[in-house]
Amino acid sequence: MKKYFLLPFLATSMLFFAQQKQPKVGLVLSGGGAKGFAHIEVLKEIDKAGLQIDYIGGTSMGAIIGGLYAVGYSGEQIEEIILETDFIALIRDKLPRSTTSFFEKEYGENAIVSLPVVKGKIGLPKGVSKGQNMLSLLIELLSETENISDFSKLQIPFFSIATDVETGGQVLLEKGSLPIALRASGSFPTLLNPVQVGDKLLIDGGVANNFPVDVMREKGADIIIGVDVQGRLYEKEKLTSVVAILNQIVSYKIYNQRDLDKSKIEVYIHPSRDFKIQCCRL
Repeated sequence: MKKYFLLPFLATSMLFFAQQKQPKVGLVLSGGGAKGFAHIEVLKEIDKAGLQIDYIGGTSMGAIIGGLYAVGYSGEQIEEIILETDFIALIRDKLPRSTTSFFEKEYGENAIVSLPVVKGKIGLPKGVSKGQNMLSLLIELLSETENISDFSKLQIPFFSIATDVETGGQVLLEKGSLPIALRASGSFPTLLNPVQVGDKLLIDGGVANNFPVDVMREKGADIIIGVDVQGRLYEKEKLTSVVAILNQIVSYKIYNQRDLDKSKIEVYIHPSRDFKIQCCRL
């Protein structure tokens, strides 16, 4: 698999800033669902090049992978985690049968779907999955951060983006529980339940800001490496399911904003479908 290495693309900018001060390099990882796994290939190249990253920010899958990298996992280690994880089982939220109550075994296993009861009335579930298994995995992987509530104190300072489901506004997550912040940033509507953080109900950050290069610039980064795994809007012939239509609706703002975001960064990387790292701009 052919790759284009990051170091040559950064050399010019590094030399320019070296004459004035040590440049602060920020890495921004976009959301993009399963396409977000392409971020791992970029991280592996960064590791090979020995490039120092001073700040990481991400949204959705970019936040999850970026958060793992920020606490000290290498690109290779993150790849191992992904390959060993059964994501279907994770989303289904199935617990071992031995942990379920007699009532659940007797009645719950015979039900096709469970509906919540809210204030005495039957409602609809907020998502396909409550996301409890996802949160449990993140807590396990990030156990060393249990006593760290300020993400700027991680091995690499970090932030993630979520969306306030009430207002549609961006929510910057850089303090509190790191596992909960990552779980909130990746709460894709209808797939995973929203996450309550403080007085806000949060969903996937991609709805508000899928490629937070503006936030990274506010953090003082001199050089921003932006890794964009976003796809493109579907043509009408492919809008054949509820999931496809929902993806399309969520993506309107994302793709309209992308070209503007690209113009704000020094290095832009868009991995192709085979995870080949395509061109950067200085």
